Amino acid sequence: MRVVITGGTGFIGSHCVAQAVAAGHEVRMLVRNPSKARATLELHELPPDAVEIREADLRDHPALRSGLIGADAVIHSAAVLSLNPLDGRTMQEFNPTSTRVILEESTALGMDPMVYVSTSGAFLPSTGEPIGSDTEVSTGCGPYTRSKIAAEHIARHYQADGAPVVCVYPGGVIGPRDPNLELSDSMSLVTTILGRDTALVPGGARLAMVDVRDVAAVCVGALEPGRGPRRYHVWGAPTSLGEMVGVVNRVTGRDIRLRRLPLFAVDVGGLLAEVATRITRRRLPLCVESARLFTQNVRSGGPGVIDDGPVRTEFGYPRYDFEKSITDTLQWLAAAGHLSTAQAGYLAPS
Repeated sequence: MRVVITGGTGFIGSHCVAQAVAAGHEVRMLVRNPSKARATLELHELPPDAVEIREADLRDHPALRSGLIGADAVIHSAAVLSLNPLDGRTMQEFNPTSTRVILEESTALGMDPMVYVSTSGAFLPSTGEPIGSDTEVSTGCGPYTRSKIAAEHIARHYQADGAPVVCVYPGGVIGPRDPNLELSDSMSLVTTILGRDTALVPGGARLAMVDVRDVAAVCVGALEPGRGPRRYHVWGAPTSLGEMVGVVNRVTGRDIRLRRLPLFAVDVGGLLAEVATRITRRRLPLCVESARLFTQNVRSGGPGVIDDGPVRTEFGYPRYDFEKSITDTLQWLAAAGHLSTAQAGYLAPS
């Protein structure tokens, strides 16, 4: 198929580009920064002529529309993704509007399918009830999740009208080959834990972590016309931060100790950090939204059973279990210079 991929210089989007090319699709990347697109192709060991690159910012709606002409399908993974409170207004403005433009134009052009990369955060804070394809979205924990929920409502509106929109809901995404210089938020969490000998974690917190290669496999695998609207949950297995640190210790040979913080301390810390960020204009590692993503889920008992049966049946998910994913992540982080030899332990480049 002739496939347009937005956000192809991001973590998920770049893996979608690599897997779509490997699957034989003709790929066009709509990107804000063409030079970063070329660097991303190099990161994934793709030749410069493997894809067509067109410049299109999320704010430039005419460029987004014209960039879709001539394609059969689209994977819309572009979004302003940040837990920096200074980016809140930008996310709430651009994420829903760009999604509306992409789906509106794709529908007008008769594309089938239109894959929209949503987020598991659309269902947070959780009620603790099971989550499946018919589950309504939640209220969000802050600017990022609320912006994605607003975009999700747009995608579901098109689905209700019968448009072949495919919604994919990733959890916290980890894995090798992150093209972001400062790393995505889930990857930054891994480096934060490894950066110290003692990890401070909210008591009882659990994260659903998924390998970026598994997410991309679902997005690219969904490029099958004639199947109508679909929704796929690709959260990953819920894992406590204690279990995550245990796996890190085992594969690196380190002895990172765990110190659990009371939930109120995390909430207060998020509030104080956000106030400091707004005053100094310098981002701190915590904010109100990131604190709530931990504490509100603990208080609700965490997400209920996640119905990932469709992705298991249709796409052979997961191809990477948690330990394999963590190992590959840490090896790449060390090789790319994001971890020191001491931090990487056994996984440091020889």
